[in-house]
Amino acid sequence: MGVAYEEFDCLIADGAALTPGTRKVAAEEPLTVFVEGEALVVLVCTPDHERELALGYLLTEGLLTSAKDVASLDSGTKGQLHVELAPGVTLESSAAGKPLVSPVCGLCGARAVETLVFELPPFPGTAIAAADLRQMAVVLRSQQPLFEATGGTHAAVLCPKTPLGPNPVVIVREDIGRCNAVDKVLGACHLRGEALDRPLLFVSGRCSFETVAKAARAGVGAVAGIGAPTSMGVKLARRLKMLLAGFVRGETLTIYSGRLAEE
Repeated sequence: MGVAYEEFDCLIADGAALTPGTRKVAAEEPLTVFVEGEALVVLVCTPDHERELALGYLLTEGLLTSAKDVASLDSGTKGQLHVELAPGVTLESSAAGKPLVSPVCGLCGARAVETLVFELPPFPGTAIAAADLRQMAVVLRSQQPLFEATGGTHAAVLCPKTPLGPNPVVIVREDIGRCNAVDKVLGACHLRGEALDRPLLFVSGRCSFETVAKAARAGVGAVAGIGAPTSMGVKLARRLKMLLAGFVRGETLTIYSGRLAEE
């Protein structure tokens, strides 16, 4: 695991006064993901949980279909993650023969929109209780140590099984990038072998198209967040019959797609 933040000297303004001080700043480093010895993508990320990030990326981009497609994940070399595939598995076959395209985002290395949603299955009947959505918001706020230190990261929380109950299994990951945090938490779930039973993904920011698509790719049919969704996120969620909730704050929340479970 790398250093999650660095400390810098700075000047702090309070009115007209400038006072010397220090501030913690979230670390940002490139991670090159190699598959079978060939460089696939460079992800600019917070330098921790690299194995989870790489696996999550491969799954949510539709390049692999299961953690079983991977024979090994080696992060021994700084700034590099080497993936060896299981016998008989290729990225081309797992991705239905669709080649990678130039990134639409300079940081996340996202694939083309049409490949992100290619033949994604719908999630009919996915319903989550409002109390579970609110509980996930509390979990997220209480488990962001890097954000508390720097104010410069996003977070994602995954509950593999709902309803949550008194002692739910939750996985939390932070990163400078929203998509990276989502990939890390989904990769962690698959590495642990957690069974998915009406899973719920909760994010610290907006529920974008990429967030909804990555969740769907990983078999998660319910997405919620503290912030607003985007128009493409709502349209994709409705197309796939997913639950999509935004502005989950205190007792309030907004349902944009799907329905709440009865309590």
